[in-house]
Amino acid sequence: MYLRLITYSLVLLLASGCTTWPKISPSQQKSSARQQHTDARAQQQYYDRGLQQYSKDNYGEAKASFQQVVDLGPNTTLGLKAKENLKKIDQILKTLEEIENK
Repeated sequence: MYLRLITYSLVLLLASGCTTWPKISPSQQKSSARQQHTDARAQQQYYDRGLQQYSKDNYGEAKASFQQVVDLGPNTTLGLKAKENLKKIDQILKTLEEIENK
C-alpha cells in the first residue's frame, strides 16, 4: 500500500513538471548554519536578559526581551519557554492592574 502511495506521488510530481530537486550550494549551507548559530546565540542573550528583568520585577522589559526570543525562533526550545514566560507576565500584569483599580 505504501509503495503504491509513493509511486502515485512520484507520478504526480513528474507530471506537474517537478523533475529536479533544488540544489543548495556549500556557501548557502554555511550561511544558513551561521545564521542559525547567530539566532541561537541572540535568543539565549535575550532570554537571559528577560530572566534578569523578571527577577527584578521589571515585567515590561522582561516581556520585550522574551518577545525578541519568540521573534527569533518561536518553535525552538527557548522560543517555547519564552512563550510560557510571556503568558505568566501577562497574567502578572493583569493581576497588578486589577489590584491598582480597586
